[in-house]
Amino acid sequence: MSFKTTGILLLVLALLGSYAYLSVANKPPPVRPQTPYVYSYEMTDIVRIEVRYQDRSISLLWDAEKGEWKYPDPARGEVDSVRVNGIRLLLSGPGARRVLLQERTTPEQIREYGLANPQVAATIALKDGRVHRVLLGDRTPDGANYYTKNDNSDTIYLVDFTWGNELIRFINEPPDKKPVE
Repeated sequence: MSFKTTGILLLVLALLGSYAYLSVANKPPPVRPQTPYVYSYEMTDIVRIEVRYQDRSISLLWDAEKGEWKYPDPARGEVDSVRVNGIRLLLSGPGARRVLLQERTTPEQIREYGLANPQVAATIALKDGRVHRVLLGDRTPDGANYYTKNDNSDTIYLVDFTWGNELIRFINEPPDKKPVE
């Protein structure tokens, strides 16, 4: 092989390498759409939690002096703060799979998605005195999501089924502190 042929092949290789680098390797990643949130607060701003499911409810208050969660009724016992912090994180703002309806919803739509008599109603109070209530309706036909909405809004969202299931589990398995064995 001659030096001329080798030079031409190296030049072609360099051009192909440059093209591959500039067109493929240097390509910016695709833009991911922002996750819509049903609402969003700092979890550390939550000072009261109330979750209702069917005929049961759990209410919890943050005791700033002791730095712990407690039941409003002291006879109920102590609270497992780890469990409460998990639910507090969930209640600080669920990410939605998508916005289902943004326009003015009709009473028929509210009933259709199970939000007229929601399965779960969760209320949080914040340090600054604001109170927020979110409603959890029926599961979607494929079972992958729940319909949900803020109490004071017409927008209906789809949230992952695990978010709703954890709220229901919070009622079914209260955050009572277990004695150390």
